[in-house]
Amino acid sequence: MLINIAVIGATFLSYAAPRIDPELTWIISFFGLFYPVLLLINIAFIVFWLFVKSTWVWPSLICILIGWSELKAFFPLNGDKEGRNGEGISIMTYNISNAYEGYDLKKEERVRKQTRLIEYLNNFQEYDIICLQEVGDYAYDILKKVFPKHIVYYKKKGAVILSRYHITKKGEIDFGTITNSCLWADIDVGFDTIRVYSYHLQSNQISATAEKMANQTELDQRRAWYDIKGIFRKFKNKHITRSKQAEKIAAHAKKSTHKVILAGDLNDSPQSYTYHVLSDLGKDAFTERGFGLGTTYAGSIPLLRIDYIFADEQLEVVSFSIDKKRYSDHYVITAEIEWPDKPVEK
Repeated sequence: MLINIAVIGATFLSYAAPRIDPELTWIISFFGLFYPVLLLINIAFIVFWLFVKSTWVWPSLICILIGWSELKAFFPLNGDKEGRNGEGISIMTYNISNAYEGYDLKKEERVRKQTRLIEYLNNFQEYDIICLQEVGDYAYDILKKVFPKHIVYYKKKGAVILSRYHITKKGEIDFGTITNSCLWADIDVGFDTIRVYSYHLQSNQISATAEKMANQTELDQRRAWYDIKGIFRKFKNKHITRSKQAEKIAAHAKKSTHKVILAGDLNDSPQSYTYHVLSDLGKDAFTERGFGLGTTYAGSIPLLRIDYIFADEQLEVVSFSIDKKRYSDHYVITAEIEWPDKPVEK
């Protein structure tokens, strides 16, 4: 029972994580990252106590119910809207990881891989607005081949915005680094002008260390402790950096005179301060129209949802999808957005 109580305590800390600036206390953010694991452990305890001592089911059950909003963000049970009444657009976001799945040092193999990637990206040619991240020169050349009819905004810092509509104004939110970036563009979609942000925030850079520890055949305690301390140190520093980047985007977006859509790689879970900052700007497309697990990261750490589309509160999300085909260490996510105040003439 003591272990169960400890798990419940950790779960409550994960509930608090989105509302606490990591500069004040960063350690609570770590609990937010592991909310999916804590949720599954609580469910396991409920099942266990049902067969051992049913009255002890209640602590974990009440803990889950108190965090109902967090549960809905992790595992919503929604679906696409039936019928479309207003004007709308389609939007896609994708961290393409500089198209590494379409590259190889050997020319023949590179041609084969690039062809497969191009065939995959061709499925998204008709999307109105496309936000991409981690785009280098190699990936950019591929994008120009796949989306020749889109207007491209690219500043060689990773983030890209492609639009089938005219871009009236554009700019960058400078993070002071070329590894993370955020571009914005005011886009005239005909019946309205919207401001779109394509963002890629600071990563934790702990995946390689976590994978190395998981694959160790023999556990060297000193080495393992050194790696664990390194993970904590990186998580602390990167999370604080990421929170400041999110605050810069939010401050910029709040000054917009247009409706706002933000799409990209947040590198953080829904139980995080950075998510809380950006989700205050609009509706999370996944929680509005998603169904089931919303995993968007295809790397070694499971159950991570770190890519998002946020739509202005005045807009309506009518559909959402995650394409689980792996051509990067992220998955493509897409949504259809509707203007309820702009009914389609019939």
